[in-house]
Amino acid sequence: MFLCSWKGGINLIVKRAKVLLLLFVLILSTTFSAAEPGGNGDGLRDMQCGGACHGDASQNASSLLTLSIEFPEYVWVGQPTEVIVEIGGVNAAHDEHLIGLFLLSSTNANGDTPLDDGWEILSDGQGGSGNYVEMTTSSNQATVEQTWVLRANEVGTKTLFASVHHGDSSGPSEGRPFFGVSQGFAVNIDPVPENLARLHDDFTPVTSREVGDELSMTVHTTYANAVEIEWRTEDGAVMQAVVNSTAPDYWQFTLPATLTPSIIEWRAILSGEGPSQTTPWFVLGSQITPEPVNEMPIYLQGVAMGLLLFGAVLLLQKQSIHPEEVMKIYDETSTIEAIESNQTPEQTPPSAAPLPEDGLPPGWTEEQWQWYGHEYLAGTYGGDGQ
Repeated sequence: MFLCSWKGGINLIVKRAKVLLLLFVLILSTTFSAAEPGGNGDGLRDMQCGGACHGDASQNASSLLTLSIEFPEYVWVGQPTEVIVEIGGVNAAHDEHLIGLFLLSSTNANGDTPLDDGWEILSDGQGGSGNYVEMTTSSNQATVEQTWVLRANEVGTKTLFASVHHGDSSGPSEGRPFFGVSQGFAVNIDPVPENLARLHDDFTPVTSREVGDELSMTVHTTYANAVEIEWRTEDGAVMQAVVNSTAPDYWQFTLPATLTPSIIEWRAILSGEGPSQTTPWFVLGSQITPEPVNEMPIYLQGVAMGLLLFGAVLLLQKQSIHPEEVMKIYDETSTIEAIESNQTPEQTPPSAAPLPEDGLPPGWTEEQWQWYGHEYLAGTYGGDGQ
């Protein structure tokens, strides 16, 4: 009885410890900020992310930043096109240090990236190929610009939008998320002029490399008899690369290595028998690939902390529950007594008949005689009745 009661007490302690542990985990996972001042990183995202995954959507306010989109007068199908988004009113109405900027094909908030409307993103201006980038601002900036290079896959009219998401670092709106979206900007996509010197439709620029590595790149062209390559660093100085023709319509050049994480921009000047063309500036980012992190010590530390917490809770529960209380909770004596009182008592044999002078009759046992000896003497089981 005592063993069962003690096991019941242990089970009660374990249940309480589980509840406390769950509450502790929930407390640690709770966020106390509406906006995310650290951002979420560049990538390919729908506008819905701007209103939700970068902050609490229920607290979004309208941004006072202005947005405009610029693109060339002529946009040709299958050819790289430079799209510039300008953000105005920076640091005027808000004290924002980080701005998240989306380039969108609609305002549906789902399936609204340029890729969803037949565009290909060749460069996002940051060394990637997404439609969302995050930009830091300084206090002396009134406007900031971000450049994408897109390529349309069909002739027609497409619409582009820009959207921003940011916080406010001071004032009554400190920590609150702000969201804004531009009007739609229609882009007319025309057929490629005949004999236009251009990049081949299968050309895709390299957008990133390791710090310290040179990059040898081959450009595939159409209707181009000569190709010049210009490149520049972030300080704006324009350099000329050496270009070699390796095969008809194939041109090779090398971009120098960088010693720190940075970007190099390059563009091609194409000429031939037909119209000449200068491509947009393509961005090549240099980055350091982080070393793989051994996460096992972190996991072990987490397990150790969990066991430590569980042990502390278990110890406190042992001290707070007295054995008398456990015995009282799990004492089932009354139940057992009630069950025993309802059971039919076992029958006891009657008093045994006296044995005959010559002992037990042949073939009889003492137990049989104890129960049926009287009947034997009465002649029921072959007795003589005497």
